[in-house]
Amino acid sequence: MITKPKLFRIFFIFSLGFLTFPARSLAHIGYVVPKDEIGKHAGHDFSFLFSALTEPINIFLIIGIIAVIATIYFLLRKSSFFMKNVAVVRARTKSYFELTSWMMRLGLGIALIGAGTMSALISPILSDFPQFSFIQILLGFLLLSGFLLTPATLLVIFLFLFAILKNFYLFGNADFLALAIALLITANPKPGLDDLLGLPFFSPLKSFKEWVPLVLRVGIGGAMIFLAVYEKFLNPHLSQLVVENYQLTSIIPVSTGMWVLSAGLIEFAVGLVLLIGFQTRLAAVIAFSVLSLSFFYFHEAVYSHVTLFTILSILFVTGGGKLSVDKFVDKHIGNSL
Repeated sequence: MITKPKLFRIFFIFSLGFLTFPARSLAHIGYVVPKDEIGKHAGHDFSFLFSALTEPINIFLIIGIIAVIATIYFLLRKSSFFMKNVAVVRARTKSYFELTSWMMRLGLGIALIGAGTMSALISPILSDFPQFSFIQILLGFLLLSGFLLTPATLLVIFLFLFAILKNFYLFGNADFLALAIALLITANPKPGLDDLLGLPFFSPLKSFKEWVPLVLRVGIGGAMIFLAVYEKFLNPHLSQLVVENYQLTSIIPVSTGMWVLSAGLIEFAVGLVLLIGFQTRLAAVIAFSVLSLSFFYFHEAVYSHVTLFTILSILFVTGGGKLSVDKFVDKHIGNSL
């Protein structure tokens, strides 16, 4: 029997952990689970996934956490001090717009060099492709130096499309493709050797620059939703393995099923918020924070996260952009966060 003090203790820990610890299992499961274990634990098991909902305390926790988040959001919106500072930060981000193309090059370049040096193809999932090491490292340095950007960017896009044919799990790395497409759209060679040498950045997509935030939102939001559905909902025992191997239940004292379900719901919710462009900057800050926790806790390879961090940083600068809820809110209601 759960006593009231214990109930409140669990609620407090879970409330605090909802935005931090459960997100540790938002990492790509395939990065932290041995390949030979993936096949053994793959497969859906909805009875296990929703077993947490058979316990009243878990339903209370979910409703309580939603209420807490909604209350905090409402209070922040009503705080004139907070909203004034938000307005100041938003105004300052405008001076960063011209740096976004460079940020894209840095993210893709580091990711490619990292994958190449680890003999992986784009992602740790494709970990045994040494034949692509040289081309990835070369493309990475071309992007970092800003040299021959047009062919380099096109080759990066084709390389990802080839990789996804090797393993559909790379849909979970759609952020990589989105970043490459966004770079092709911005087509800004500054700073870089192309600009210094007078070499143009040819791109048939230059007229779509206003759509860059949407491309990035679709990439990262779609990737997170895919991982939530595929890893947590359709293959819950893979996530269970992570929870058990890393003893996550010792951090938040809830059942393994509750861990898996909450991680999937959080990842799906954050991905959906980014996808539709609702409070994009706030969502980017939260996602950046929880992904950082995931990176440090699981000790994953740096290159596998760089493109995620890059997109979230850029979305913090640009906001939701076209076809976003934020755009509608700013136009008809007031400033989004």
